[in-house]
Amino acid sequence: MVNIVEKYNKPFEYAGILMHLIIAFQFLKLWYQPNFDDAEKIYAMAVLMAFEFILMHSGVFMAVMPKKISLYILVPIYGLFAWAFSQSMPDNSILIIYGFIILNRMRFAFSDVSSALKNKAILTSTLGAFSYFVLIFVCVFTNSIFGELGLTPSFLDASGYFNHTKASGAFIDKPHIAIGFGFFYYCALTLIEAVLLIVGPKKVKNATYA
Repeated sequence: MVNIVEKYNKPFEYAGILMHLIIAFQFLKLWYQPNFDDAEKIYAMAVLMAFEFILMHSGVFMAVMPKKISLYILVPIYGLFAWAFSQSMPDNSILIIYGFIILNRMRFAFSDVSSALKNKAILTSTLGAFSYFVLIFVCVFTNSIFGELGLTPSFLDASGYFNHTKASGAFIDKPHIAIGFGFFYYCALTLIEAVLLIVGPKKVKNATYA
C-alpha cells in the first residue's frame, strides 16, 4: 500500500520547485534593485547562503535516517536554525518561504518511503551539493559573475548595511557575492528538481543500479 508521502510526492516536488523560484527571485531583486531599507534583509540572505551548506544535506538525512532520529534529533535542529535565522530577518516573509522548503525536505522523516524515492532524494541532494561547491567557487573567485549590480559600496554605505553586520568574510563584506551566489544556486536547484521530476524516481533507481 502506497503511503501518503509517496501518494502526494509530486505536489511536494512541484511546491519545492516553486519555492526555489521564489527564493531565487528574492535574491535577484536584492542584487539588481535593492532598496535602502533592505540592508537587514541583504545581511540575512547572505547569512542564509552560509547556513545552506549545512541544510543542503537535509533531504538525504531525512530519507536515509531512521524516523526516530529524524523526528527527535534532526527536526529540532532544523527548527532551531529556523528560529535563529528569523531573529536576523526584518520580517517573516522569507522565513515563511524558506520554512516551507525545509518542511518539504523533511517530509521523508514522517513516513517510510520506497527505495526509488530514497535514491531520488539522495541524487537530488548530491547534485545540489555539487552545484553549491561549483557555484561558490566561481562566484567567490570571480567576485561574483555579473559584478555588484545594485549592491555597490556607495549603496551599502548609504543604506547603513554595515550597521547590521555581526560577522565578517567575503559573503558579509561583499554581499553581492553571496546574493549573486544565492540566485544562481536556487536557479540550479530549480533546474535539478525539474529534470528529476520529469525523469521520475523509477528511472533514477534503475540508473543508480545500472
